[in-house]
Amino acid sequence: MTTTQRYQVNKEQPFELRWLPFATRTIILRAAIVAVILGSILTLINQSGWVVENDSLRLLPLILVFLTPFAVVTISQIAGARRAYIDSVGHREPASPEGFVATIVSHGIPARAIAIGLGFGIVNSVITLADAFLRSGDLEAVSVALLAQAYVLPLLFGLMSQAISYRRFGYQVVRG
Repeated sequence: MTTTQRYQVNKEQPFELRWLPFATRTIILRAAIVAVILGSILTLINQSGWVVENDSLRLLPLILVFLTPFAVVTISQIAGARRAYIDSVGHREPASPEGFVATIVSHGIPARAIAIGLGFGIVNSVITLADAFLRSGDLEAVSVALLAQAYVLPLLFGLMSQAISYRRFGYQVVRG
């Protein structure tokens, strides 16, 4: 199902700076839902000792598993919607339908997903390593799987979210 959105084009502002109109309530709500679901699953996986065995709670990683999916999905959805808008400007006929995989590998989605994955992966890795070092003084306490998760999940969610958002939004440009 395609939703038609109308955006007033502000010719005084450079187009590169126009991201805010794409941060719709539905995008924020969708990102929050994904963050709660994914954050809960990752908490059960990564901090199962706290959940099951009364180990100590690692607060910083707990915050990260909710904050990261929210931020990744929000940024990715906005980027996908914005790209759909850019691609629709000037086109009178609707674009021919393409498959989901074709959407994922086109429209600049892979490059943006890699940038998002690397950015969030680096930040999460630094925070996770600093937390482990401050807790135990031993960086070996951090598993390679946990560090890989910091890069792979934002990359995958960036790809999926951008493609879904790109396919979901159709735009009518209102020139004024």
